[in-house]
Amino acid sequence: MRKLNSNQQALAKAIGVHVAIAVVLLISVSFSPEPFEPVSNSDAPVIQATFIDAQAIADKKKAEEAAAAKAQAEANERQRKAREAAAAEKKRKADAAARQAAEKKAADKKRREEAERKKQQELKQLAAQKEKDRKAREAREKAEAERKAKEAAEKAEQDRILQEQLKAEQAAQAQRRRKQVMSEVDRYRALITATVQRFLIADDSFKGKECKLNIRLATSGYVTQVTRRGGNDALCRAAETAVRRPDKLPVSDDPAVYEQIRDINITVRL
Repeated sequence: MRKLNSNQQALAKAIGVHVAIAVVLLISVSFSPEPFEPVSNSDAPVIQATFIDAQAIADKKKAEEAAAAKAQAEANERQRKAREAAAAEKKRKADAAARQAAEKKAADKKRREEAERKKQQELKQLAAQKEKDRKAREAREKAEAERKAKEAAEKAEQDRILQEQLKAEQAAQAQRRRKQVMSEVDRYRALITATVQRFLIADDSFKGKECKLNIRLATSGYVTQVTRRGGNDALCRAAETAVRRPDKLPVSDDPAVYEQIRDINITVRL
């Protein structure tokens, strides 16, 4: 049962009081004793009776009930409208919340999609940059390798040329040295031959004759061995004696020259 508000409760109490009064009056009128003649007594107080119209009470009750019903109906209508307004407000708020939630969801989705798109774009750019860097690095490495290979080839060619030049120079130097040594050898052969002939005791019978000797010398010029290689016997004997007469024969301090004259062949002619 719906609970009445304070105004409705007051109205209901008033209606109840009036109904109770009406019922009491009706009962007192219907069941009163037969009317009696009043005693005429001038000294007795006069009582005036008031009669209540039952129809008026019923009309009043009906009017009050109608007013109460109208008030209740108006209260119910106000409550209905208040409920409808509250429901409408609730629905409006719910729709607004749903709309806001949908908008937020859509915004979040758009934001996520934008973030994902941006992320994919950044990844794509990063991959493109990495690929570009890789190609640039490979190009640099290739260029560096080609440069090093070219430098190595040029250096190898330069080294080859230098080696050939060095060999040619060394050969030329060796040739010059050989010529120099041989020139010195020839000079010392001539000196040794001249020394031997200077110490040779000549004889007229030696004229037109020759003797070939092999002489071995120490580094000091000392004669360690004399060997005949052919020629006139008499001249060769005299030449061998002449070889040993001096304390030493001319020798060079140059090791290369000495190497050529330490075992030297000479020819003594008169």
